Amino acid sequence: MTLTADNVGLYAETLVRQAVTAGYSLDYSAESLTTLDTLLAGSDPLYDLSSETQRSLVIFYVGCYLGEVMVRTLGGQWRLSDPWAESCVLIARAQAGIEIRPFEKLSRRLLEGEDGNRLAAYYQGIMELLAHGSVLRY
Repeated sequence: MTLTADNVGLYAETLVRQAVTAGYSLDYSAESLTTLDTLLAGSDPLYDLSSETQRSLVIFYVGCYLGEVMVRTLGGQWRLSDPWAESCVLIARAQAGIEIRPFEKLSRRLLEGEDGNRLAAYYQGIMELLAHGSVLRY
């Protein structure tokens, strides 16, 4: 799969539609990441049984959504790469800047589990870094 400025939001919207069919609402807000954490936690027991292709699809679609939340709520911009897993979201402020790697975060979430990898906490950590004027890769 190839990410472009024209399709990354469409891939995120695919996840939104899938969540609706399962009875969940994802609206690109910071709060929606708690819902996404709940969805991921419900699937945790299945990850070890999933093929590499299935895990990659989860990382891809959820990563697109996570990145889009950062773009829409924090004013970030995608820096798209090939391969897609190296794509990131850049958030720049007058005194601060952060490079966010949503696909790496999702990969860690699947490999290491929920503890220490909740997406809502990840977002909150980014907010705190921006508030303190940090410049880093997160």
